[in-house]
Amino acid sequence: MAVSRRDAAKNAVITDFLPQGRLRLFEASAGKGDLALALAAAGHEVVVSNWSAGIAAPGLNEVVADLNLPLPLPEASFDAVVCREVIEHVESVPHTLREFHRILRPGGTLVLTFPNRLLLRSRLYHLLTGFYEGMESPINLSVRLGEAHINLVGYPEMDCFLRKCGFEVPAVATSLIKPLDRCLLLLQPVVRLYSRYALLTRNPDQEEHSKRSPEDRAYNCLILDRLTSPALLAGKDVIVRAVKG
Repeated sequence: MAVSRRDAAKNAVITDFLPQGRLRLFEASAGKGDLALALAAAGHEVVVSNWSAGIAAPGLNEVVADLNLPLPLPEASFDAVVCREVIEHVESVPHTLREFHRILRPGGTLVLTFPNRLLLRSRLYHLLTGFYEGMESPINLSVRLGEAHINLVGYPEMDCFLRKCGFEVPAVATSLIKPLDRCLLLLQPVVRLYSRYALLTRNPDQEEHSKRSPEDRAYNCLILDRLTSPALLAGKDVIVRAVKG
């Protein structure tokens, strides 16, 4: 099965984020399953889901699953879950993350990828249009709910959702930085300077966004560092490694 250069780069980061050893692994909404086939060939036991049967390539263990509903999979039955460019299509991100948490064994790994709506080029586009990279114009009302990017959340929201659903988030990366986005990294010092003021100093007692306690300031510093990193300022996608607590 031919894999594009971009998908190959993304698959390489995903594979690097997976734990060592032979895994029992679930890939959500895997499509034809190019990554799943490679993981199975590497010796992992792989189960994939799709919204209807018969989408995945022959030889893959495929189940029918709607990610908006409870997954038809046992609790604590997988060492790792992969969700590649799918979470932005679901109706409730926290629901889907809770289901991934449920089917993972303690200490299991979730590798999650989604479009990076907060790269600098996307922020400039949003300033002028109100839309983001990955959703550059209104969704056509004729499109079935879930086929478009109905939940294109930014990294800070996704980090919060993951932690609220019982995950730690030890690593974040990207798989592709385009030349124009690399050039825009010249703005990084200015963006980081103002972001530091906004996240650590501005309105320190604002309800639900207090910046007084050491715990809140430490979390804001973590988000600041990740959000102003080259990967998230210039990367086309966000790739997160999350671990079930």
